[in-house]
Amino acid sequence: MSYYLVLVGTLDNPLYEAFLTSTKSASSTIMSVPPTLNSPSPSTSFSIFGALPTGGGGGGTPSATGTPSGSNVGYGHKNGPGGRHVMQLVAHASLDVVEDVQWGNGGMYLKSIDKFHEWTVSAWLTPGGVKIILLHELKNDEGIRLFLQETWETYVKTLLNPFHELNSPIRSPTFDARVKASAKKHL
Repeated sequence: MSYYLVLVGTLDNPLYEAFLTSTKSASSTIMSVPPTLNSPSPSTSFSIFGALPTGGGGGGTPSATGTPSGSNVGYGHKNGPGGRHVMQLVAHASLDVVEDVQWGNGGMYLKSIDKFHEWTVSAWLTPGGVKIILLHELKNDEGIRLFLQETWETYVKTLLNPFHELNSPIRSPTFDARVKASAKKHL
């Protein structure tokens, strides 16, 4: 299973992001997100939306359901060429939902607050206003809560560093290793 983690600062800027995989899944397959392309060609620049129909102006021949068979324009998938961008888009689009829910909920852990196709969005709200957002596919509430709590504790330890500035990106290899170790343990 694959996960996408992002820490969003108080200025709605990404502080840290990680694409995580887990071997704990309902099926025997392990999915991974392919690397992004450095410079997409014009024909693949919109590949996150699916393949555009080819041929004449009709958009393909209609199938039994009435939709054109050559037209499979959609939202994209995590294992497609633009999968990372789709996951980023979903996480950042869920910020509005997080902000709506945070005022009605007194807790720091917001489980399953939004859903987009196969991804469910869970969040952890810090007292300082930083949001830790996790996209996941499986329902593992206790493991996700423990992972987000450990990520928050690691973030607090990073803030204690006198050389770290608030709302600046986290580029610490130690932070990255601790987050990945926690993901391996709980996810």
